[in-house]
Amino acid sequence: MEWTALLERFTGRKIVVVGDLVVDCVVETRPARLSREAPVPVLHYERRRFLPGCAANTAMNLSALGADVLVAGVLGEDEAGAAALDAFRDARIDTSGVVRAGRSIVKVRIVCGEASRTFQQVLRIDFEPMEPPSADVRKAVQAAASKAEGADGLIVSDYGYGGASAEVVQAFRAASPAALVSVDARNGVCALEGVDLFTPNEEEAARALGRPIRNDEDARTAARELRALTGAAAVLLTRGNRGMAVCDGDVTLLPISGSREIVDPTGAGDTVVASAALARAAGAGPVDAARLAGFAAGVVVMKAGVASVSRAELLEAIRRG
Repeated sequence: MEWTALLERFTGRKIVVVGDLVVDCVVETRPARLSREAPVPVLHYERRRFLPGCAANTAMNLSALGADVLVAGVLGEDEAGAAALDAFRDARIDTSGVVRAGRSIVKVRIVCGEASRTFQQVLRIDFEPMEPPSADVRKAVQAAASKAEGADGLIVSDYGYGGASAEVVQAFRAASPAALVSVDARNGVCALEGVDLFTPNEEEAARALGRPIRNDEDARTAARELRALTGAAAVLLTRGNRGMAVCDGDVTLLPISGSREIVDPTGAGDTVVASAALARAAGAGPVDAARLAGFAAGVVVMKAGVASVSRAELLEAIRRG
């Protein structure tokens, strides 16, 4: 594969991301002492950062790789939602499909470290909705479907919060019938028909199939069964530091790219579906798209927190092999 030529074809590809827009709130602290009231550490607050997560992180990765991106989903009418919108606008992402309503889905990650030490996550607090978006909110998101016309790819990012409801996804698919559809579904097997690429990790695959995936042979079998179960043209099964298994009829096992000593896997799945879907839209076959996604994931897992990979970083990772 001529990787440089493939990456050049990323420019101008129109990709639509539909699904659960989440905001990561990273609270950086430094260790101080043990509390006198209880056997717990006392941390000194340093700063707080809001970062796009889940479907929002997928959109950011696509933009960093050169795609023209339309994002559709719900952000809250709060500080976190405003910060995510600012990040989208800074990345030149089309936000006409974003509806502001209620409170944002926020994952607060308390991390602790010092100048001479890597920050480590010590606690996570999730602010999740009690129910999915209302019918009126879903209709408001659907209203932007016409903006998807002519899209090369559509990514459905389903984290189980209701942003990837059937009627919303169908509206965007109807508006871009030629788009290759990629699905990153955290909760259950994809029920969509005519999907080009399905990208579960081993835990999600094991849950869907009702059994563990312990070794390479298990992964081969799981990838085949998931392809038959979902009807997807290809399944890209991510396996952490054991690489990937790709099934597009045959099964290909791919090794991990980069170091096996992962700093932080947060958001790696978002990077995988973004880079693989964009590669498919640019003309790569499923296996080459998976290889590229492996290189991209190998970059972001060496960064703390949710992160994206630039085209320059990706080319350097490919060069290093």
